[in-house]
Amino acid sequence: MKLPVLTIVIAFVAWLTVKLSESKKATNDVMHEYWKKEEESNAVRRKSLDELDYIEFPFDVLPSEESFFDNGSTVPASLQMLKDLEDKKIVNLNNISNTDLKLTYGTANINILTEYDENFLVLCREGFLLSEYLNDTGRTEDACALSQALINCGSDVCGQYTLLKKIYLTSGDEEKAAALTQIAENLESGRKNAILKALEEVENELSAEASASGEGEGSYSVISDESDASDPMLDGIVEDIPSQL
Repeated sequence: MKLPVLTIVIAFVAWLTVKLSESKKATNDVMHEYWKKEEESNAVRRKSLDELDYIEFPFDVLPSEESFFDNGSTVPASLQMLKDLEDKKIVNLNNISNTDLKLTYGTANINILTEYDENFLVLCREGFLLSEYLNDTGRTEDACALSQALINCGSDVCGQYTLLKKIYLTSGDEEKAAALTQIAENLESGRKNAILKALEEVENELSAEASASGEGEGSYSVISDESDASDPMLDGIVEDIPSQL
């Protein structure tokens, strides 16, 4: 009885050794390819950045500071951070590695490209914070318009999508809510699946709340007392969203 057990152990050790060797070779191949590509990228000279897909954010969608004073709200820091981007170049380079950027545009451009990409991250982050603040303070129209503009620019902040989805559903416009989900499905982002899951959860949550309150399927409670489901600001807000970012 001892021999079969010993044979099994020896066979397992041999199999494990082979697998570890294959894994090590695969890792070495990947690293070799990476450093080869990195070395090539460091030799690429500066190239023109004219063909970059620069983002033209509509800064006129931002609320004025005075509008916060009118209702006694505090002016959020995110507003000024967004305004500071107005004279800066913004590019979404989230899905491109530094090595590929250097290969395409030259090593000398990597710092300026990083700056452009950081501007995009600030736009998405601070834009979401501002839109959330606007919605929380009863300014649903402004939150809707800002969310629309940010998503049009390629924002992949999950909260941005769920916020706009709630606004559409609570305003009774399921068509626009469905269009928003379609936009998320066309996203080229690593966050795509998480966004789609979050959008589905929002719809299920609001639908369950409506059923519990006796309003029936397809009816949702309004987000805040100050939001108006029939407000014309919400009409046509999705029509301008491209089918694919």
